[in-house]
Amino acid sequence: MKILLIGLIISIVGYFFLSPSYTLSRKAQKAYEQQDFQKAYEFSAQALKKDRYNKSAFQIHNQSKQRINIQNFLKRAKKDFEDALTILKKSKLNPQELLELQWIYDDFLAHYNNLFFTNKPTEQEKKAIEEYFNWFKQLKNKLLEAKEKMNLAKDSQSLQILK
Repeated sequence: MKILLIGLIISIVGYFFLSPSYTLSRKAQKAYEQQDFQKAYEFSAQALKKDRYNKSAFQIHNQSKQRINIQNFLKRAKKDFEDALTILKKSKLNPQELLELQWIYDDFLAHYNNLFFTNKPTEQEKKAIEEYFNWFKQLKNKLLEAKEKMNLAKDSQSLQILK
């Protein structure tokens, strides 16, 4: 009976250490620890193809996807920020440039609103995200002010034409 129990334990342990799915899962965990989230995601996806009940691979898969989503968001936010700064460097903005800034803001906001639904940022990521959010919020306020000024200027021109 003891031999049967020992054999069963060895079989179970062997399965988890020698199983292709769990081998890939360990590779995914190592890649995740090295912050190579793309590789961790790929290894965990392969592990799940071999064994969809591999809990370790499932966790790494989800965590890696979150990190990738957040990194992609931060790259996109940085690009939106740089694009907006390029336009704002001009001494005077025309209506087309104001519209472009509005589109950049709308793009940022759409991605920002979707970010927190399935992702849990780290404290450092959260800080970077909030800094971008605050900057774009200020941009939105400046756009609203500019739009008001343009409307007032149009209204005063209309009044002068009517006189």
